Amino acid sequence: MLGDTIFAIASPPGAGARGIIRVSGPEAFDAARAVLGESLPRCRVAAEAHALVLGHRVACLALVMPGPRSYTGEDVVELHLPGGVALLDEVCQDLLPMARLATPGEFTRRAYLNGRLDLPGAEAVLDLIHAADLDDSRFAVRVLHGGLAAAVAAVRSEVQDALAFVEAGLDFGSDETGTVEPAIWQAHLTRALHACRELEAALPESGIHGELLLLGAANAGKSSLLNALAGGEVALVADVPGTTRDVLAVDVAPGLRLLDGPGDLECAQGVERDALVLRDQIAASAAGVLLVVDATCPRLVRTDLAVVAQVDTKCDLAAPGPLCHPGVPRFGVSSVTGAGLDALLGYLSGRARAAPSGLRTRVHAALRGAATALATACDGAAAGVPEELLAVDLQDALRSLDSVHGRSVPDDVLDRIFAAFCLGK
Repeated sequence: MLGDTIFAIASPPGAGARGIIRVSGPEAFDAARAVLGESLPRCRVAAEAHALVLGHRVACLALVMPGPRSYTGEDVVELHLPGGVALLDEVCQDLLPMARLATPGEFTRRAYLNGRLDLPGAEAVLDLIHAADLDDSRFAVRVLHGGLAAAVAAVRSEVQDALAFVEAGLDFGSDETGTVEPAIWQAHLTRALHACRELEAALPESGIHGELLLLGAANAGKSSLLNALAGGEVALVADVPGTTRDVLAVDVAPGLRLLDGPGDLECAQGVERDALVLRDQIAASAAGVLLVVDATCPRLVRTDLAVVAQVDTKCDLAAPGPLCHPGVPRFGVSSVTGAGLDALLGYLSGRARAAPSGLRTRVHAALRGAATALATACDGAAAGVPEELLAVDLQDALRSLDSVHGRSVPDDVLDRIFAAFCLGK
């Protein structure tokens, strides 16, 4: 509950040179006094102190942060102690009469509930902790500094202005307010749509995460490609079509795994047909596919799954054939000479993500929803749709934009977001 005083170990699990115990809530100073045996000043300060542990005085540093100018918006005390596991556990036991153990993400949830962070800011804390590369880190820092909030607020202001003009015409007659020229609010609408699309396009890509299936005809060189990318013989290779019947998996980058399964056969029967059924079941949950095409005998491959790239194999024997899916990256490789493998592996590694960003995923969805509603309103305005219906589209756009900041996010979604944090954050 929000009125409770909570604590948790905020340093990484296990022993270390230093350990941190974070306390937040109305009784934070009293709880710290129970451990230190002395009162702390009620001002923002880093105070040298001693914790009483098993009858011994242990030197520590107490960081005192009175609310509301603290991370959580409440009174906060951080105790920086020697990082022994047993010592930290003993201090936690001493805190229990005055406070309870925090749940995962509860400190950041309190920061959100107390207005110290908006929801993107809270998620950005998690993204910054788990950032897989500099792009992830830069995006999280930008959100924490208010860059996303300011950009969304600018779009929202344009939508509100357009909606105000539309609703003014609905609520009052022209004899009361005068006639509102459609060109006035349509200009706000056009600017809002343009800004919304620009903002979504500027968000970093989420990258590839999960499993990619090598998909192609039988004997297209999928297993040879898997062996070459794995740097060793992990899959059986033969000239006879249908050699691969099981689905093999190889990790090629953090968070990215390649799956090699049986190739498409025109007249698959018995165990070959069963193998293809198994492959398709696994493919349904894959993040996408790498289309593998034999350059010596190109065969068009069709799939409803997301195509990450086309890989033309055996390019030491023939030039690549047609592109199966226009617009996707293409790599010509040879598993015999090694040509093109570094470029393919570099592309996959560069696009891989150790974990997808929940913040980016949610913001992308919100901006896409807002842009869809605004585009519908723009088309409706051009077609002479009644203003009552245009107002509904504009209200839908506002709801989507508000969801970026958590103004209309259900409690169960908040629970999932903050449950992803570790204790002490």
